Amino acid sequence: MHLGIVVSDLDGTLLDSNRRLSPADRRTLLELGAQGVVRVVATGRSLFSALRVVGDDWPIDFLVHASGAGITHWPTRELVKVEHMQAPAALSLALHLEARGLDFMLHCAVPDNHRCYLHRTPRENRDFDRRVELYADYMQPFSRPFAISEPMCQAVVIDPAPSPGRYPELRRELNEFSVIRTTSPLDGAATWIEVFPTGVCKSAAARWLLATRVRAGGRSLAVGNDYNDLDLLDWADLACVVANAPAELCERYRRVASNDANGFTEAVELALAPAVH
Repeated sequence: MHLGIVVSDLDGTLLDSNRRLSPADRRTLLELGAQGVVRVVATGRSLFSALRVVGDDWPIDFLVHASGAGITHWPTRELVKVEHMQAPAALSLALHLEARGLDFMLHCAVPDNHRCYLHRTPRENRDFDRRVELYADYMQPFSRPFAISEPMCQAVVIDPAPSPGRYPELRRELNEFSVIRTTSPLDGAATWIEVFPTGVCKSAAARWLLATRVRAGGRSLAVGNDYNDLDLLDWADLACVVANAPAELCERYRRVASNDANGFTEAVELALAPAVH
């Protein structure tokens, strides 16, 4: 079977520690395109945030952003798929998170999900404050009482505790939503817990692209580095994690070189090797 689709996480996977795409990984993406392989970057970033690091000249076909809430065709910048959280569900979610005493942000619908409302508790939460500093122009505190009248994208709970933090209990309590955890990209220690409408995740986006944009019979490769890649890695025919991933992920999936040593390229070479087929 031919390789039909390659899906890579962005931060800590395809980007190096300086948030750049290496020349070797760029060449690999170009070679995949020449072979007709669909090239996908799947990130938890909003489209607005992804545009800060993904250049116009990147040789990719699709950008999956907000963990699958949005899919953009990269050459044309056409938004081809969007998932929303309806206003009543968003309001219920916000009230639940407030009652649990959590620091969180509720983000507007794609493609404006860099804009959000925030709820802050009195406890120390430096990672939350750092995110506010970065996106202060696009954030505003909730008014009281909460009033949500339009569809939203997601909530992001910022838990200062290391992973898994409050993730297990929120996943149990919010079983009508898609609950995804990741390690803070800001301090590399705090736990971010993202709450999306049911069904939103990287693997669902990849599955949709495989069904609608890849010729029949194509195999899939996924490359990741953190907990928000788990469903994607479990979905793919071949799953690889870069060496800078948490130890438990490196033990569970095929490990390749780090994001600073062209781990993405190594994963693609493995997928194309005859022994893998």
